[in-house]
Amino acid sequence: MDKNTTTGLILIGAVVMAFMFLNKPQEPSPENPKTVTNSSVVDSEKTVENATVDSTSDISEISDLDSSDMIIYQKLKEQQQKEDLIERYGLFYANATGEENIFELENDKIKVSFSSQGARITSTQMIEKDENNLFKYKTYNDFINEINKPLSLFEKETSYMSLTIVDNEKVVPIETKDLFFNLVKQNDSLLVFRAYGGSQDKYLEFSYKLSKSSYAVAFDIDYHNIENDIKTDVDLKWSMFGLSTEKLASDERNICTVMYKYFGSTRDYITETSDDEEQLEGNINWIAFKHKFFSSILISDDALGKGKIGHKSLENDKYTDSYFLKSSIPSMGKVSFNFLFVPNDFDLLLSYDRELEDIINLGWDILTWISRFLINPIFTFLMTSGLSIGLIIIILTIIVKLIIMPLTYKNYMSTAKTKVIKPEITKINSKYEGKTDRNAAMKKQQETMALYKQTGVNPMAGCIPMIIQAPILFAVFKYFPASLDLRHKGFLWAEDLSSYDSVLDFGFSIPVYGDHISLFAILMAASTLVYTITNSSQMAQPTQPGMPNMKVIMYMMPIFLLFVFNSYSSGLSFYYFCGNLMNIGIMWGIKNYLIDEDKIRLKIESNKKKKKKKSRFQQRLEEVSKQQQKKRR
Repeated sequence: MDKNTTTGLILIGAVVMAFMFLNKPQEPSPENPKTVTNSSVVDSEKTVENATVDSTSDISEISDLDSSDMIIYQKLKEQQQKEDLIERYGLFYANATGEENIFELENDKIKVSFSSQGARITSTQMIEKDENNLFKYKTYNDFINEINKPLSLFEKETSYMSLTIVDNEKVVPIETKDLFFNLVKQNDSLLVFRAYGGSQDKYLEFSYKLSKSSYAVAFDIDYHNIENDIKTDVDLKWSMFGLSTEKLASDERNICTVMYKYFGSTRDYITETSDDEEQLEGNINWIAFKHKFFSSILISDDALGKGKIGHKSLENDKYTDSYFLKSSIPSMGKVSFNFLFVPNDFDLLLSYDRELEDIINLGWDILTWISRFLINPIFTFLMTSGLSIGLIIIILTIIVKLIIMPLTYKNYMSTAKTKVIKPEITKINSKYEGKTDRNAAMKKQQETMALYKQTGVNPMAGCIPMIIQAPILFAVFKYFPASLDLRHKGFLWAEDLSSYDSVLDFGFSIPVYGDHISLFAILMAASTLVYTITNSSQMAQPTQPGMPNMKVIMYMMPIFLLFVFNSYSSGLSFYYFCGNLMNIGIMWGIKNYLIDEDKIRLKIESNKKKKKKKSRFQQRLEEVSKQQQKKRR
């Protein structure tokens, strides 16, 4: 504003004030009070409510001004308001006031709501229908109460999306969440919003497109003719409170986190159980806000820039986790992204060919491979059979046990051989009992190895099959709780196999154990104990001095598992229960029909009579022993 304009406005203002003083109206009576209201701009950093300036004050209340004075007064007021808006919102001052409107896009998969204030996504619902024309995905409470209502991932009040833009003429950043965009185009699959920058040919445009049968919302930003009016530093901010959708919110929080992937690298993530932040170095392909069975993902082919991500667990029955993202993005031309609101289904995520399937955390690489190439194909195939979920888990258990049957047989054969020579091993241990010198320990080791060599028994033969089988057990442990196919599938007394089953609720919580009794967890623990007792008789060696009592540890393990699995997936407990029953049956069958201990004993005796060349290890032990004896002499 130049000097002449300022002087003129001051003089006009003085004239108006003098005229108003000389023509002061009478005080309004108490029965008919009149007020003039003024509104102020709300700081956009402090609130996500509408940042508006009220320009609708009732000018008619200054009743004694003539028409020319009213015009002058109105122009002065409008000029001041405009200057305030320009000072705060720069080139987007015209969009600082307005009325919020909600718009929606939907297909047969999702319904997405948008607000004209900020032109942002405010909520997403999963509206896919099942074969009974009911919503396929519902919250646990709606599922139990048979309420046909779609599941929501987040809500307007606790979600946030905004670009932070700095006008070349200003220092204070502009948040697009505070701007009221104009809807310039709308159809069944497209919404286009614009915030004008002083003219119809200068604008910031947000466009959203939702294609048929898609979980992806295409999001394009167009800095149309405003590149020279804004600074190059533009940040995209996105955050939300994840809504609790499952039976146990605390269990959901153990899985919720933020995952991301750099171009040319593998998926990375913030540890689920830690409230943490992490700096990003740029060149990011996608960032995912992972819920337990669903994910909200931002994908960029042009690469997201440097920024920060984080999450924090929320101790609230309604919410699970607070997610946030801040990332630099290009500030010129057109920039394209995709929002993906999708179930955490392995095959579905795999179809996007972006390694999104790694969002489902199946453990270390070897566990992921087992789940991906063994467990998941079998389970997915069985799910298409139409059988009940309980029967499918039983069949899956049988198939897995058949696959590892050769290893089980070899393991039991080794155990049986070791059991046959157990008396001789006991004799060797008794021979050197109480002798703690190094030479005695060396001789004991030599005699034991000689016995193994002489009888043809490999002490490691039983360990190797168990080591090979262990990854399968751990892979199942990771796979079942993450399986979307178990969600809201019931079997016997368990209403939802993706969560714990309860046959008795205490009404109070026992530390570590929980506030209920899971019957499947009890059956799993009991069957583990029976299998342990049955199998412990095959242990060949007594406890060594100074070594932990392995039998005691084995007997304590079922109790430990009972506490762990009480609030875990009942489908997993059922799987392990079935596996234990099959292990007991397989062990009984092998012992009674495939292994003859008398024949094993005869074969061992026959091996004893054969002259066998000493192994290099035995030769080395003997050499070391002789050298030590010479030194002592």
